[in-house]
Amino acid sequence: MNVRLLGLIELSDGGRTLPLPSARARALLASLAWQPRTAVTDAVLLQRIWGDGLPDNPQDSLYTAAKRLRRGLEVAGYAHRLVRLRGGYLLDVDPAEVDVHRFRSQVVLARDAVRRGFLCEANEAFELALSGWSGTALADVDSAWAARCRETLGRERLLVQLAAVEVKVRLGRHSEVVPELSELAAEHPLDEGVAALLMLALHSCGLRSAALGVYAEARRHLVGELGVEPGDALRRAHREVLGERGAADREENEEEDVVVSVDVQPPGWLRLLV
Repeated sequence: MNVRLLGLIELSDGGRTLPLPSARARALLASLAWQPRTAVTDAVLLQRIWGDGLPDNPQDSLYTAAKRLRRGLEVAGYAHRLVRLRGGYLLDVDPAEVDVHRFRSQVVLARDAVRRGFLCEANEAFELALSGWSGTALADVDSAWAARCRETLGRERLLVQLAAVEVKVRLGRHSEVVPELSELAAEHPLDEGVAALLMLALHSCGLRSAALGVYAEARRHLVGELGVEPGDALRRAHREVLGERGAADREENEEEDVVVSVDVQPPGWLRLLV
């Protein structure tokens, strides 16, 4: 069985999608799959599914959602996976059967590979983690709880995307990451980390003017929308593109009173987010 939360809520088995026509049944599935093999109380489920807009008979509505979810599970012989406990429900699925937990597990493997210096292995793990996404997380669950989950997962996804890009850069695949970074920069115009990475990737491809254009555009957004100048990371990237990286690195090391060997540490802008 597979539960999809990283996109539209979906329940599938062996490549076939199991029917979940009720929006509340899908919301209940998401609420339980978020914590697989963990009892979730009725009160928590009601809050996650309906928020402050509780129906007139909340307990009956929750029971109806559970009945519809069980009906969908029944098609593949999984009705027993939805367990009714005293005052709550439990979804008896392995975390590996839920895409959000597979995503996080792969990220852990990727981070470990980075620490051990196995960048090709890390790259494969990051790609596998990101391949599980099919759009906005919990896209068809309309509640405050789902909105918070979407925000959390969105931040996680962006950090993983940037970490994956940095691994590719360390593998010398500069031109490969430019399209992805350009797309991320358009989606997150106020994210200085994205802009800095795009600048350095473009610079590594010999596109110095384009890199400086990214800085100018990022600064325009920061000043115009937030009223702030670029931070340290973006300024360091700007100095490197201008050919001032050596001075920037010396300044940074003097401030930290640390001697860094370039033989064992990547440039200052290439600090993995993992």
